[in-house]
Amino acid sequence: NLPEEAKAVYDALGDKSYASYAIRFAEGFDGMFMVLSGMSTLGQMEDNLNTMSPLVPLSETEMDALRKVNAIFHGRHLIPCTACRYCVDGCPQSIPIPDLFSCQNAVTSETDEDHEALYAAYTQGKGKASDCVKCGACEESCPQHLPIRELLETAAKAFET
Repeated sequence: NLPEEAKAVYDALGDKSYASYAIRFAEGFDGMFMVLSGMSTLGQMEDNLNTMSPLVPLSETEMDALRKVNAIFHGRHLIPCTACRYCVDGCPQSIPIPDLFSCQNAVTSETDEDHEALYAAYTQGKGKASDCVKCGACEESCPQHLPIRELLETAAKAFET
């Protein structure tokens, strides 16, 4: 779900997939033994295999492009949730935290989605952001170390008032 501005940066480099730049970036660190990639289609698996075999390190031009894309994302002040869902497993209120953060990021990114309808769909039969009891179980399990309780308060103000 890259913003159009970020897609344009990568598209200017050539015809490689957006994911291929991320995989090659992760692989480029000294001592890197393995790069794990989430895949949900055969096409994504084939793209990953083609990216890694043979592996071609990122050029300086490609590294500059990654820096530009990073700046684009940071400039949007998005919630850096990877949707791993570890936070959901221990939530006593069954709040679909990554889904609510996705709604909030969509608002921040000014997408054409109906954010309020998405929020209503995500919370139907589940907890809403305002249902958070501030137990902190979500934050203990978050590999991104996000201030989830605080972010849920923001989501509640955005979608429930």
